[in-house]
Amino acid sequence: MAAKTGFFTNAQDFNIHGSNFTTHQTTTTIIQPPAPVVDPLEILHEHRAIEASHTSKTAASAPRCKPGTRIQAIKDITSWANGIPAEPSSSEKSVLWLRGPAGAGKTCILRVVTRTCRKNGTLAGDYFFSTRVPGLDNETPFVATIVSHLITAIPALDHPVRETIRLNPKIFEQSLEFQMEELISKHITSIAPQTPRILVVDGFDECRDQAQRGRLLRLIHSLVAPPNSFRVVIASRPELDIRMAFDLDPLKSITKVVHLEDYETSGEIYQYLSDEFARIRQTHPAKRSIPSDWPGEPILYALTDKSSKIWAYPSTVIKYVDNPRRHPVDLLKHVLNTSSTASSGRPFAELDAIYKIILNPPDVDIALMKRLLHVIIEITPLPLFLDGVSETLTHRILSAPNLDEFLSLGEGTTEITLCDLHSVLSVTEDTKHPYIYFHHKSLEDYLRSPERAGDLYQSQANTHSDILTVCFHNMELWNRKLISPNADFQSVDTILAYSCAALRHLLFKEKCFPPSVLDFDARIIWRCFAFAGWHPPTQYEFNDFVNSFHNAMCKEEAECRQSCASFRRMLEYWDRLCTIVLGGTSPWPMARLSRFEGECRGLFAPLDLSPPKKAIPTSRHRLGDASARVPPPKTLSKSGTGNGARGRHIMPESTSTAGSTQRPQGAGSSSRTTPQPAKPGCAMM
Repeated sequence: MAAKTGFFTNAQDFNIHGSNFTTHQTTTTIIQPPAPVVDPLEILHEHRAIEASHTSKTAASAPRCKPGTRIQAIKDITSWANGIPAEPSSSEKSVLWLRGPAGAGKTCILRVVTRTCRKNGTLAGDYFFSTRVPGLDNETPFVATIVSHLITAIPALDHPVRETIRLNPKIFEQSLEFQMEELISKHITSIAPQTPRILVVDGFDECRDQAQRGRLLRLIHSLVAPPNSFRVVIASRPELDIRMAFDLDPLKSITKVVHLEDYETSGEIYQYLSDEFARIRQTHPAKRSIPSDWPGEPILYALTDKSSKIWAYPSTVIKYVDNPRRHPVDLLKHVLNTSSTASSGRPFAELDAIYKIILNPPDVDIALMKRLLHVIIEITPLPLFLDGVSETLTHRILSAPNLDEFLSLGEGTTEITLCDLHSVLSVTEDTKHPYIYFHHKSLEDYLRSPERAGDLYQSQANTHSDILTVCFHNMELWNRKLISPNADFQSVDTILAYSCAALRHLLFKEKCFPPSVLDFDARIIWRCFAFAGWHPPTQYEFNDFVNSFHNAMCKEEAECRQSCASFRRMLEYWDRLCTIVLGGTSPWPMARLSRFEGECRGLFAPLDLSPPKKAIPTSRHRLGDASARVPPPKTLSKSGTGNGARGRHIMPESTSTAGSTQRPQGAGSSSRTTPQPAKPGCAMM
């Protein structure tokens, strides 16, 4: 008897949308719910950086130009933007580059210029880069943010932009060049040339990646070229790659360069200091004991001279002296005494001197303060290199309570340690996700320089090693919670989510190997990834990582280290692991974990600690593919090969079966001490 056949015999991996099929005189109707309606504006807003605007909450609390200051610089830039150049040759330029050193007041000036252009109806859009606000130190949201401004400033662009996004809702996952072409260049030709065409871009050097800066400059060139014909004001420090770009065509011939240091500011700084000290005399709790002529003209002139046209110096001095808990006269004497010993041979000598005072407060654990400051520096940009990390997660981890928990510090430790640093640190006014940030990038520059920071300097590699050690510790703590018979978590908390994100980047991409990784049971990573619903590294990244890790840590050992053996076991189960971790559809973390443990019993089998008999592959193929096996590299780093404790956190063999889970008993019973910053740096491969 012949087997029955039909339309879908042996068919797989296909979709049917509302069709009718007739077979053997039987009508089958397959009805599928209509696809969800795409809201283009919602997609656009999801990918823009709202804090990059001059109207954001960040801008509202940012320093501003004191009335009556920077008048000439603001006038010159605004006149150029409105087509009234100070010199005839400037009328042909479509880009104005405002360059100046850190702390010179570029951002304050451009905020005034932006507000003025908005009032005049000539502002098309603006973007303020920042290393102190998560999400604003990279290129990703640039085009989406500019487009969101353009459809407001130029209403005729609204419909074509929405239609483009509706037809291609994944457009913001494509290249910036493609986004620019599809969302702006294709539609701008039909727009009247009298529409607003001024774009303001500030803090361009605070886009951290030089390659990204190069791409953005090419985009800016396309914005000013026909048919777009925008005029762009861009401000930055004169970093080498930026200088070289503006010194060469095509940007050189279309750019007017304004050197901020050419403007005389001594009188404005003197007046600023005079007004601020007068305010302190009138409002300080100790005002009755402050002389009416304090601090006097000689001191005002001395402080003005020490500023060297860098506004960060006088503003930091004022913030430091304006401390209601200490007498301002004594604080100013401290500033003057320290400044008198500063070396005049260094351009930031006076600024460094005031930072040295502020960062050495009395009765504070300096080592802990140093650790917190460097962790804050590195946490801010780190998630922007990770897949799926939101700005909100970064904001949450940078709050004082979450920093305490993330670093295993006692409650209130971060706030107590940093309480005297009000003149250089601040907390956002966002009541939902308040986070700590630096007032000015010059402090980050100071702490990153061993010559300037001295004992407060810590290398980026050591800070990354510290953060990764903390991530291991947090994942081990969560693993103990997850194997508890009473575990029933309905959500993933900030600490575990950020630990998964940071570990994915530092361990698998940066290949940072701190001592804490030597006795870490790597299978915990996959359990936490499964529980948190986090994306694991790609197979290529993981193959490359395992090869590097084995050769760095086990090359001269009699047997593979515990963590290396568990990493190799992960590689053997790669396909199943990815299917389980990425394939779960349940929103409940305990359901994802149950499925993970039920379907991956072999992952919890006892480890084979013998050296691998064959080389670990560096190709994209699985370990089981003999053709993919290649010898490890011959020249490798030997760092991190010292003996370390092993096998202290081995997950016991699970007896679970698919569909039901029997939790391991006794795992995670051993205790670990709170992690301390690793002494050596990362073994960066």
